[in-house]
Amino acid sequence: MMLTVVAIAMPSSAQMTKKDTGNGPLSERVSKFWKKTKKTLDQAADQVRKEFDATNSGLRKVNGSFYMNIYDTNIYKGEDVDELCRLCRKEFSEKYPNVDIRSCAIPQTDWETETVKKEEKVTGYSQTLFCYILGRDGNEGFINAKFVFERQKKVGGTTMTRIKWPLWIRTDVLTNEVYQKLIVNN
Repeated sequence: MMLTVVAIAMPSSAQMTKKDTGNGPLSERVSKFWKKTKKTLDQAADQVRKEFDATNSGLRKVNGSFYMNIYDTNIYKGEDVDELCRLCRKEFSEKYPNVDIRSCAIPQTDWETETVKKEEKVTGYSQTLFCYILGRDGNEGFINAKFVFERQKKVGGTTMTRIKWPLWIRTDVLTNEVYQKLIVNN
C-alpha cells in the first residue's frame, strides 16, 4: 500500500518550479521540496485509507457518499431473536415515533466470537451480533439504523455479561433515489 501512495504522490511533487530551484542554500531548497512531497504523500495516504476503510467496512458508495447495506432478511435463528429485535425496534421507535418500521434483521447465522487478551494472555471471550432496522419516513425517504449487541465472558466464567445491549452505532438517512440504488445492488 505504501508503494501505491508513493506512486500517486511522486509525479505531482517531483516537479520543482523556478521558485523551488531559485537562489538560496541547498538545505533550504531540499527542506521545501521535502515538505511539499510529505504533504502530498499524507493527502494520498488519507485518500487511500478512506477508500480502503469504506471497502472493508460493508459500506457502499452511492452518489459520492457511503451508506450501509440494507438488510431485510433475518438470518439469525437463535432463541433470543425476538427479544433482540424487540429491543432495537423499541429504541428506534422512541427516536423516530412517526417512522414506519419496514424490517428488523440480524444478517448473521450466529454470534461472532473473539478472544479477549490482556498482555498476550487470554482473559475471556467476546460475542457480537448486529441488528438493522429499516424505516419508511413518510414519502420522503428511508432511515437505516444499525445496532450492536456485545456480551463477554471471563475465562472459567459461567455466564455472559451484557456490555452493549443494544448500542445504536449508525444511522443513514436515505433519499428515495439512494434507496433505489442500494436495493438494486443487493
